[in-house]
Amino acid sequence: MEINKNISPEGEATLDIAVPAVDIGAVFTDAISRFRREVNIPGFRPGRVPLDLIRRRWGREIMSEKADELARDFLARAVKQESLKPAGIVNIELIEYGEEKPLHFKAVFPLAPDVKLTHYKGLKVVVNDVEISDTDIDNELEALRRKHALMRSIDDPAPPEARLTLKVQDVDPSGLQLIGRPVEEKVIEFGMDELGVGSDEQLLGIRAGEKRIIRTRQDAGTLSMAPVQPHIVTPGQKDDLDFGTDERYLSVEAEKVEIAELPELNDDFARSVDDAIDSLKTLRELIRFKIMSYVESARRQMLEKAITDRLLEENPFQISKGLIASTLKQIAANVSISEDDRDEFIEQHRQEAEADLRWVELRNEIARVEEITVTDEMVESELRRYAEQSGEPVEKIRKKIETEGGIESLRKRMIDRDVMDFLITNADIEKRTMNLDEFFRLSRSQLEE
Repeated sequence: MEINKNISPEGEATLDIAVPAVDIGAVFTDAISRFRREVNIPGFRPGRVPLDLIRRRWGREIMSEKADELARDFLARAVKQESLKPAGIVNIELIEYGEEKPLHFKAVFPLAPDVKLTHYKGLKVVVNDVEISDTDIDNELEALRRKHALMRSIDDPAPPEARLTLKVQDVDPSGLQLIGRPVEEKVIEFGMDELGVGSDEQLLGIRAGEKRIIRTRQDAGTLSMAPVQPHIVTPGQKDDLDFGTDERYLSVEAEKVEIAELPELNDDFARSVDDAIDSLKTLRELIRFKIMSYVESARRQMLEKAITDRLLEENPFQISKGLIASTLKQIAANVSISEDDRDEFIEQHRQEAEADLRWVELRNEIARVEEITVTDEMVESELRRYAEQSGEPVEKIRKKIETEGGIESLRKRMIDRDVMDFLITNADIEKRTMNLDEFFRLSRSQLEE
């Protein structure tokens, strides 16, 4: 076997392999003979179909399949001989093959990176923490009261706590309706400029049945930093609001102005929230439990992200572009992304895929060095734990996991978890305590990155 090897700077290997016919023997002839024995063709007795007919009608397909099988076998030998570590998709191009011919093919594949652990114990990370107070519980109770409030229509000017039901339509600066822009019904509350920046201050004080023209900027949903005070734009009138070029004029008619009548906070209210709750005290305990559950989950996720980011920072190494592309192509194929959109998908997710691949390589190396393994007994124990949690038989859980990636996929997830537990146990963790609102805000921000 003759091997010509080329390794690109990006970490992609190309092997040009030629195997003399003498080393292959009569494998192609044997494959055709085996097909002859097995095929059933009307008009011929089993095993008596003429070989020249077999070769004409099915020879190319038979030999191509056998050549691919042989190529993968010789490629495995070549990879071992050259001490290479393939990763990702292996592309094989058959160049020459056939009866009494040499086997000549080319194989292209990304190489697994050379991982050297430099620092993985004592990783310094900062994580957010929170102490849940009675005030936090009170705030959640108040939110529940607002959620279960009865809305009462009023004829008075809309106060800052009002809810408005509006008919909204785009108009020009003179107040004329824009052709093709439908009238939309919207329900809004003050505080978030839901119709665009500046809308809240222009709608404050509106009455049911009243119609106003307001001028806003188009980036709706931005919290207004200006004080909420009445400001009405009369068609054709100049005003002192400076919105730049992204201005938008809206005709707004208030159908309803409502204020909330909050229920009294007592045992009856607790039971109205959930029939299984018997008292306000039980409701407070349930709220505390739910907050703690969220905090624990978010804290763990943020800690894992911080550990992963620090590990990648402390242990730099290169992942080949070929391996990244190969991995993303597999993902794209699994989620049925079209060929036209595949390049864009790969480019959009390249950085994320590189980080994931680096984590996997570091995880595997840490597991090897620290002898972190998952035995068959541990897998069975995990299956039993899943079964106990779900109330389903173990065999049903096993079949479900096998359809979702297999037992080996479960084993990898367990190693992933065990390595992360090892890193956390050996990390230098600084806790940064804050109030619950700040914890919620930062956890959402960090986990969405």
